[in-house]
Amino acid sequence: MRNAISFFAILCAGVPLAVPAMAAEDDAKCAALAAKTLTNVTIQKADAVKAGSYQPAEGPAQANLPAFCRIRATSKPTPKSNIQFEVWLPAEGWSGRLEMVGNHGNSAAIYFGEMATLIRAGSVAVGTDTGHTGNGEDYTFGEGNDDVIFDWVNRSMHESIVAAKSMVTSYYGKAQQYSYFLGCSTGGHQALTEAVRHPEDFDGILSGAAANNRTNLNLTYLARFLATHEAGNNTKMFLSHADLERVDHAVLEQCDAIDGVRDGVIANPKACKFDLTSLSCSKNKSGSECLDDKQIAAVQSMYNGTKRRDNGEVIYPGYPVGSEAVVGTKQGWAAYFFDGTDAQLPKRGGYFRKWVFNDPNWNWWNFDWAKDVDFARKRMAPLTDMTDTDMAAFSKHGGKLIMYAGLVDPVVSAYDTTAYYENLTKTNANAANFSRFFQVPGQGHCGGGPGATNLTFNMSADADHDMTVALHTWVEKGKAPERIVGTKYKEEGKPASGVAMTRPVCAYPKVQTYSGKGDTNDAANFQCR
Repeated sequence: MRNAISFFAILCAGVPLAVPAMAAEDDAKCAALAAKTLTNVTIQKADAVKAGSYQPAEGPAQANLPAFCRIRATSKPTPKSNIQFEVWLPAEGWSGRLEMVGNHGNSAAIYFGEMATLIRAGSVAVGTDTGHTGNGEDYTFGEGNDDVIFDWVNRSMHESIVAAKSMVTSYYGKAQQYSYFLGCSTGGHQALTEAVRHPEDFDGILSGAAANNRTNLNLTYLARFLATHEAGNNTKMFLSHADLERVDHAVLEQCDAIDGVRDGVIANPKACKFDLTSLSCSKNKSGSECLDDKQIAAVQSMYNGTKRRDNGEVIYPGYPVGSEAVVGTKQGWAAYFFDGTDAQLPKRGGYFRKWVFNDPNWNWWNFDWAKDVDFARKRMAPLTDMTDTDMAAFSKHGGKLIMYAGLVDPVVSAYDTTAYYENLTKTNANAANFSRFFQVPGQGHCGGGPGATNLTFNMSADADHDMTVALHTWVEKGKAPERIVGTKYKEEGKPASGVAMTRPVCAYPKVQTYSGKGDTNDAANFQCR
């Protein structure tokens, strides 16, 4: 009783209570990191953040966070480099995992939301701005600066994770047990770069919708612009998102049921023999329902892929039927017909103006689809591309790789990702021991779409329902994933709205197939064949 009276007497008297020893110790450990010396790295901040909501000055507020140590640092591996990165270390309940999140497009954002998800799950989280500032359409950061271009999708991840591992050891007194990289789009590109060029950085890598065939992908964006505009006219686009929605509806009408279920999802687009001419105005369709010859030709060119002028080589593969305008989203081919900041400039036009040709007056209408293709590849591929599939060192390290691609992705063709994986299996005789690839029916770019596409980065799910957890399970317990059950909610992005549908997503080359019996909205009634 005496101790209780003394406690309340001190409290009522306004005398501050002592900070718990553990909290004070954690704060001191965090502050000590500010003085840590690392090769090429300067630490700007080492702040102990209390549990609850947190508002980083550089990004959006994050709620329901555990107490953590926030490190902000800069790496300068070359005199022109300026790689900003952050490391968030949970003060308690660390799982022993160190996980890095990838980036999207050319964005210089550090993805605090994804980092917050990771530390809530007990992982140390790492993110980087990839060594530049600016938005997704801004190419000025690499103008006349190849070092910074190379940092963007190559060096920034390696520099950040090497420093992060040293910080982990200093803070916890021991190294991480497992390290992971999780990325989609540019992040998927970064993921493959890490597996090939820095195979010992990560034990597990998740690569979605990888834009690794970067130069050829940007060439296909250029081809889209030219195919959908009157020759020499940057303002007159004759194929719209509404036109492409009409095509998508026709695709579903003809092919939705070929997988045994009419549900707005085509499980295997290659099995769809879509007759595009059924939409031709020459077949007596009304003006609001048909496509003219120019529009038909433009759509067909996107199915066929981008080709060279001289020898017919496919520079970049075509896009699957059903990807023209992704149902239930604003995604579609038309969003990549032109630059988001200038409708008279091709998508990724800055890549060519500022990086490839270094010419602000470069005229895309004069692009030579033979010699200029060779020039672009020679100039940019060593800096921005990752088409190498030799992962012998990654395999020897014990690394595990999961790749995925949305079959209605209008941005990165699922067929290009599939081709990369098939080459990987040819290059590495033991590919089945360390890699899996999943084609996701009805998924757009990195998510969304009419299918059961919620199957990544839900850290509260199990290995049967989330690729991220499946990767953890493979690395840590040796169980390789053969299928992941995806979920479609009644309202996209809102689990509380209830489950509309579940479907198995099968390890390639198997395809989800309805058994012919039972509820078609239940994954239990589908098999991988």
